Amino acid sequence: MKRRWLAAMAGMLALLALLAAPGPALAADCPERLRIVFADGTRSCLTDHALAHDDVVGQFGADLRRMLPNHGYYAVAATPAAPQCKRAVGLDVLSTAEASMGATTDTARRSQKALQDCRLRVLGAGEGCRCRVVLLDGRSPLAAEEFARYAGPRGGAAVAAAPPATAAPAPDRRADAAGPAATSVPAAATPAATPTGASADDVAALRQQIEALRQEMARGRPAAGSTSTAATPPRAVRKARALVIGNGRYAHLGTLPNPRRDAEAIAAKLRGFGIDVDLHLDTDRPTLVRALSEFEVAAARHDVNILFYAGHGLQVGGVNYMVPVDMRVEGASPGSVKLNGVALDDALEYLPAGTRVVFLDACRDNPLARSLRSTRSGAGTGLAPVSTVSGTLLSYATRDGSTAEDGNGQNSPYTTALLQHLDAEEDIALVLRRVRQAVLAATGQRQEPWEYGSLVGDELVLSRLSR
Repeated sequence: MKRRWLAAMAGMLALLALLAAPGPALAADCPERLRIVFADGTRSCLTDHALAHDDVVGQFGADLRRMLPNHGYYAVAATPAAPQCKRAVGLDVLSTAEASMGATTDTARRSQKALQDCRLRVLGAGEGCRCRVVLLDGRSPLAAEEFARYAGPRGGAAVAAAPPATAAPAPDRRADAAGPAATSVPAAATPAATPTGASADDVAALRQQIEALRQEMARGRPAAGSTSTAATPPRAVRKARALVIGNGRYAHLGTLPNPRRDAEAIAAKLRGFGIDVDLHLDTDRPTLVRALSEFEVAAARHDVNILFYAGHGLQVGGVNYMVPVDMRVEGASPGSVKLNGVALDDALEYLPAGTRVVFLDACRDNPLARSLRSTRSGAGTGLAPVSTVSGTLLSYATRDGSTAEDGNGQNSPYTTALLQHLDAEEDIALVLRRVRQAVLAATGQRQEPWEYGSLVGDELVLSRLSR
C-alpha cells in the first residue's frame, strides 16, 4: 500500500511539474500598458486573456484595449467568469491631464470608481459573484490562477512564470522486507501524453488530488512490524487583515472620549497576534470611504478579514450606518444620513475574504435620533438586526434596538471585555459568550452584546490566526 502511495505521489508531482512548467516568454510585442504582474510574481499580457476580448457587457474588451493609457494608471474590477455569475466589469482610467497634474498616486479613487462601475451592472450579486478589483496600474492583487477566474480562460500564450518549476523528487529506491520500492509511475499518472500549457483549473485540480493523497497517507495504517502512527499534517496558517476605525471627535455631535482609545487598544491587540492592521481615527466621510477602498485592495489575498468600529452608529429604515465625524445635526433627515453616513451593508462589501468578523461598538445614544424620529423616517434606537451571508459574523456591543455605554474607564465596557478575552485560544463563538457575560456584569445587566450571522468550516481562533 505504501509503495503504491509513493508511486502515485511521484507520478502526480511529475505531472504537476510538467503542467506548471513555464511556457513561452512574455511576448516582446506586448505593449507596456497591457503587461500584467500578478501577486505571485508571474507575468502575462492582457490581450492573452478573455477579459480583453469580452464583449458580453457592452463591448468592454474593445473599450479596455482602446482606453488603457500609455502612462498605465488605471483600475479594472470584474465579477468571476463563471456560469452562475452575471458578467460585469468596471473601468477607471486616469487621464493624461490628471497624470500630468500629479494625480498618479490616487489608487484608492481609481479602485473605488471601477468597483462602482462594476457593481451598478450586478446589483444584488451573491457572495461568490461580487465585483473585485483585478487590475490596478498594471498589477493584480490576485495570483495568476485566481485572476483566471475573473478574466476568463487565456486565449494566447501561457503565463510566463518567474521562478522555474520544481522538479519531481527522485523515486525512493530503498528496499524493504517486501521488496524494492516502486520506481515507475503508474500508466494512469504518466505525464508523457499530457500537453503543456494546461489551464489553471487543471493545475489546481491536480494540486487538490496531491493534497488529498497526502492526507490519505497521513491517515493510513503503519507499515507491517511498525508501532508508530502517521504524523498529522501541520495546520495551515490563515492570513488575516483587520480594519480598525475609532470615531470620537465629532465636529457637530459632541465628543466621545473612548472610541479613539478603544480603536488603538484593539489595533495593538490584533497586531500582537501577528495580524496586519489598518488603523484610522476620527474619519470624515471621504476618509472613511477611502480607508474601505484601500483595505479591499490590500486584503484581497487574505483568508480572514476583521472590521472593528467604535463611534456613533444609527439606523434609518432598518439600515445601519456608521457615522463619520463631519456629519451635521442641523437639518438631519433620512436623505442626509444616506448621503453622509456609510451603510454597514456597503462597508461589508469592502471585506473581500470568505471569512469576515465584525465588531461594532457603535450603538451609543445618538443626538441625531430625536431629529430623525420627528421625520417619521423609521429611525430607531440603537442598531437594527441584520441578515448576513454565510461566513460572516457580526458582534454588536449591545442588542439591536438598545444603546451601549461609552463607559467611565479607559475603554468602553464592550471593548474592555474584548481586550480581556481575545487572548484566549478558543473559538470566537466561545470568546464572544465570555464577552457577553463580562459586559452584563460590568453594566449591571443593562447592556448585553449580541451576535448575528454565522461562520463555516473549522474553529476560528483570532489569537493564533497568523501563528
